[in-house]
Amino acid sequence: MRRLLLLALLLSGATYCYANPVEFTFLAWNNGNWQNGYPYYIQPTNGPAGDIIAVMCDDYIHGGQPGDEWMANITNLGSGNLSLTRFNDIGGPNALYPLLQYDEAGWLLLETQVTQTNQWLPITYAVWNIFDPSSPCDVNCQAWLTAAIQEGQIGFPGVDFNKVYVVTPVNQHDPDPNGIQEFMYIGQDPQGGGPGATSPEPGTLVLMGTGVLVLLRRKFLS
Repeated sequence: MRRLLLLALLLSGATYCYANPVEFTFLAWNNGNWQNGYPYYIQPTNGPAGDIIAVMCDDYIHGGQPGDEWMANITNLGSGNLSLTRFNDIGGPNALYPLLQYDEAGWLLLETQVTQTNQWLPITYAVWNIFDPSSPCDVNCQAWLTAAIQEGQIGFPGVDFNKVYVVTPVNQHDPDPNGIQEFMYIGQDPQGGGPGATSPEPGTLVLMGTGVLVLLRRKFLS
C-alpha cells in the first residue's frame, strides 16, 4: 500500500523537496578519518553555532574535506520524491528501485538509534554498498545489508521515513569524485527553524577534533 501511494505521488508531480538550497560547512569526520564512518558532522553555514548535524554519508564515490562549504538541497525521505537526490536516475521498469535503495539506507540510519556504537561502522559500509556494490563490505556489513533487504521485502513495517532527510549537493550528478558527498540525517529540516539532528554531546565533540582544527586553521589564515 505504501509503495502504491508513493507511486501516485511521483506520477502526480507533487513537490516534496525543500524549495531553497541551504549552504553547509563540512566540520569533521568521525574521530578525524572518513573510514570511521557515521557520524560525520556538518553545519548550516549561517546557522547558530550549536546547529551541528550528525550525518551519515551514503555516497562512497565522492569526497569532501573538513572546511568545505557547499550548497545543498534537502529532501524528506518520507515524501518519496527523489528528484533532487543523487542516486535517482534509474528509469524504465526499475524507476522505483532508487526509492527502495534510499528506504534501505534510511532504515539502516534509523537503526543507529537502537544499536550500540560499535555497529555504526558496519552499518555505514552497508549503506555505501547499497549505492555502490563495489565498495568494501565485510561479514558484519553484509549482515546489515541483508537485514535491510529483508526489511524492504516486508515493506519496512512501523518505520517513519519522515524522520530521515537527504542532503544533496545542488550539482546532484557531479561526475567529479572530489566533489562533495551526499549525506543523510535524522531530524528536522534546517529551513524549518530546527538544527537538524541532535547536537553532539561534549564527549562526541572531542572525537571531532582533527576536522574542527583544520576548519579553524583555514578561517584564521584566510
